[in-house]
Amino acid sequence: MDALGLKIEMILAYLIGSTCPSCGRSSASICNSCTKKITDAYFRNQYKNQPEYHGTVLVAFEYNSAIRKMILNFKYRNQRSSLRFIGDALVQRVRVEQSRTLQKIDLVTWAPTTSKRIVERGYDHAELIAKYVAKQLSVPCRKVLVRLSDRPQTGKSRNARLVGPTFLARNLKAEHLLLVDDVVTTGATLNSASHALYQAGAGLVTCMAVASTVLWQSSTESYAPEKARK
Repeated sequence: MDALGLKIEMILAYLIGSTCPSCGRSSASICNSCTKKITDAYFRNQYKNQPEYHGTVLVAFEYNSAIRKMILNFKYRNQRSSLRFIGDALVQRVRVEQSRTLQKIDLVTWAPTTSKRIVERGYDHAELIAKYVAKQLSVPCRKVLVRLSDRPQTGKSRNARLVGPTFLARNLKAEHLLLVDDVVTTGATLNSASHALYQAGAGLVTCMAVASTVLWQSSTESYAPEKARK
């Protein structure tokens, strides 16, 4: 975008009250500064010495301050201007692995938040991300998990997070599911959700998160298929 186009976009964003979901400046979507902060880390890790996926979790971004603010504003303030940015990065991450060894995906689903949070917000951000990713991959997306515990992971200590929420899944015929979540910290949510999916008949569950707080590709291996099936 040239300087004139950028100036016009900023004026329009100011008039309609649109802000960058990461820094809060007037912007129709994610501002250039935040985009650079996020994508610099993304491409640095995405294509340089990134280990091949071996059944742990696929991650699009490292959990830096810019992506953290973006996720929080999407999650709690319904700022959906970041959905395309986040979703496209996840899709690209999947396609990179599909060019390697990742097998065909039959169904995309998500780890649902608590019913209380859905009522408060009016939406489940993980569902919105999963549906966007599924649409871009031309794969069906369906809710198959029910969250039995109604206490969110946010704000818990690490030890409390390790216990994880409890999920129940409906019977499945899909051989390979892509399970989407926003941020992976201990892996407890993805582990519990994966376990429920395997119990319901899934052949393989591939976990995916927007960002990881611990390591670039995965924080633990607790949601690897051989462990989640147990």
